[in-house]
Amino acid sequence: MGYQELIDSLHKEGEEKARSILNEAEVEAANIRQDASKKTGEMEQHYTRDLAAAVKEETEAILSEAGKKARMVLLAAEKELSDRLYKIAMKSLPLLREKRYPDLFVALYKELPQHQWRAVRVHPEDKGLAETCLPDAEVISDNSISGGLDVMTADERIRVTNTFDKRLACLWIEMLPGLMRDACGPEQGTL
Repeated sequence: MGYQELIDSLHKEGEEKARSILNEAEVEAANIRQDASKKTGEMEQHYTRDLAAAVKEETEAILSEAGKKARMVLLAAEKELSDRLYKIAMKSLPLLREKRYPDLFVALYKELPQHQWRAVRVHPEDKGLAETCLPDAEVISDNSISGGLDVMTADERIRVTNTFDKRLACLWIEMLPGLMRDACGPEQGTL
């Protein structure tokens, strides 16, 4: 499966999950509003004209509470979708290793500040690249790194993490609104 097909598949899966989650949230919100309307109607039948102001106040409180609950349900659904999208994105990072990865690794290395790096943590397949770029550093294989490198000075006071994982984590807050719009439509995605 090619990169674009995988992205399209993940996008489609995200859209379907988003629609399902949001549909469930909208149904629950509609039920809450329907219950609130029913309670309001019953209260209006029992109160007399002299208590009209009290009915209005109580109605507003019930509708306000229903609105809060509906917003909480929608926010929880959006949070769940956000978490799922992040997990999918993290699982997709190894795909970045497929095309021209050595060039990308060197570019990530060149972004590091000039320093005497004592140790470098990399994906096990990147050991040769790391030894070429940082011949004086101890190369530590780490399967948790999907790509890029994590370097440290001898005294461990300076550490720079320039990995795919860290970049995704740092950019996620900027990427999320667009992903939510793509998955849920422009009227959704309040995160």
